[in-house]
Amino acid sequence: MKWCFIMSKKQLIKIFNKALKVVKAKNIIRNNIKLKKRTLVINNEKIKLKHIDNLYVFGVGKAAFDMAKEVENILKDKIKGGLIVSTKKGKLKRVNYIKSTHPLVSKKSLKAGKKLINKVQKMKKKDYFIFLLSGGASAMIEMPTKNISFKKYKKLTSSLLTSGISITKLNKTRKSLSAIKGGKLANKIKAKGSVLVLSDVIGDDLNTIGSAPMYNGKFPHNIIANNTIALKAAKSYIKSKVDKVKIITNTLDKSSSNACSYISSFIKEYDNKYDSFCLLFGGETTTKVKANGIGGRNQELALRLLLNNKTNKNISILCAGSDGIDGNSKATGAFVDFHIYKKMKKRNLDAKEYLKRSDSNSFFKALGYDFNIGITGTNVMDFVIILKDKKDV
Repeated sequence: MKWCFIMSKKQLIKIFNKALKVVKAKNIIRNNIKLKKRTLVINNEKIKLKHIDNLYVFGVGKAAFDMAKEVENILKDKIKGGLIVSTKKGKLKRVNYIKSTHPLVSKKSLKAGKKLINKVQKMKKKDYFIFLLSGGASAMIEMPTKNISFKKYKKLTSSLLTSGISITKLNKTRKSLSAIKGGKLANKIKAKGSVLVLSDVIGDDLNTIGSAPMYNGKFPHNIIANNTIALKAAKSYIKSKVDKVKIITNTLDKSSSNACSYISSFIKEYDNKYDSFCLLFGGETTTKVKANGIGGRNQELALRLLLNNKTNKNISILCAGSDGIDGNSKATGAFVDFHIYKKMKKRNLDAKEYLKRSDSNSFFKALGYDFNIGITGTNVMDFVIILKDKKDV
């Protein structure tokens, strides 16, 4: 029984890692920024360095630090300066770095927003910049409009984060109250440049990613990584190992309760048809926090799938976030398989009670079914992986 869990867990982790690898900051930057003698190639755009005075690198988001690090490796002393805002510990060689906060705004967000505005305003018309944008940027930089205090802004956005509303609606509110979001940062720039985007939202909506600080039609935005690219890599890896592999959706945009019903219907359908299969779901569910427990949307979805009792002895599940951190926990997500029910009974754990307390992490951690890999340096929403193995164990 223990062997079965270990083997299925290893395979789920391999599938997850294949999806993650292709959207890692190092790989996506190498694929989209190249230096050919005195020509900078960004995506398909060619910039002759002799035609610009200075080259700057800016960036905000969960992946910004690792993206900038790789940009530095490629462009080296061609970079004049810049500023990166993210959440990782560390230093960059050629651009300034500020460690900010996520998912809640803080005084660090204000400091980062003010410094970013100051830096981009100093660029001249003949300068050129690369702006690296990824998920999480909304919380990491801020400058509220004059008609709202930071205290009120923080209280409002914090309450919205736990309300269960979609990221699109949340960021719409953030933009309306911000002097830096919704293209307002771009308005302060005289130089030319381009924005490289790692998408963490449904449908790759440029109006929503990071609350769109640079999106107002002034600068080209290039999406260089998203959930679709990641799921295709996962599918490519697992397709030879099962009878059927299917990407069901890359736009999973439902409450955790509705997402559970939706996913469960596919598990039942494919379980009746195939001896082995892998179903892949991408997107971002919403969760209404009801108490002061520890968890996140991925672990809550896993807990609901467990309660829905849709796993036979050959089916295992992984619900996990590509950024490596799920909600207010340190976990990335959680596993579910047939054998967890016996462990629950043995430990006398009531899954429904944990769900009521919004304490999914404590539940899975107690059983050894939590998934922990730490901050990944990227963010293309979440993955749900359903695997049915042929082994009858």
